[in-house]
Formats: sequence, C-alpha cells, structure tokens
Amino acid sequence: MLNYYRDGKDSVDWHQDYKGAQRHHTVIASVTFGATRPFQLKHVSRTDLKRVDIPLANGSLLLMQGATQENWKHKIPKTKKPIAPRINLTFRWIG
Repeated sequence: MLNYYRDGKDSVDWHQDYKGAQRHHTVIASVTFGATRPFQLKHVSRTDLKRVDIPLANGSLLLMQGATQENWKHKIPKTKKPIAPRINLTFRWIG
C-alpha cells in the first residue's frame, strides 16, 4: 500500500489494522520517504502506559509484529507546522 501525505493536514487517525483473529501473527513493515512525521502508539486498554512517539525520518523502516495490532492503536497526527511531503510504503503479511 502507498500513502501520500501532501503536508501536515494529511494524517491517519487512531486505528488497529485488521479485525479479530486476523490480528494474530500479523507482520507489517512500513518505509518512509520524505519529511519526518511522528508515528504514535497508545495501548488499547492500559491507561497507565504512556503514548509512544517515534519520529519516522526519510528512509525509516518501522516493523510491527507479534501482539502489536492486538494491543496497540497507532496514528500519524496532523500538524500545523509547515512540512514537506511524505510517502509511506506499507507491506503486510498475515500468517
């Protein structure tokens, strides 16, 4: 899958990929090209765990596997800061 973020107005809200049993043993690899954007993770039920912010810079590879999709939501937030375009390539494997 290819996502094109033109500027800071383009974003993806909190979500988990897949539903139910499809989340088990899922592997998702994501490669970033262009502007650095934060990738945020928050646990679906444990409010005692802090949100995790990972800056995805040009050439970054993010790998989500194991129980990530079952236990965490993720997003790319909007920003009002001027920001250059970003392309994200996502590769998915469901075991």
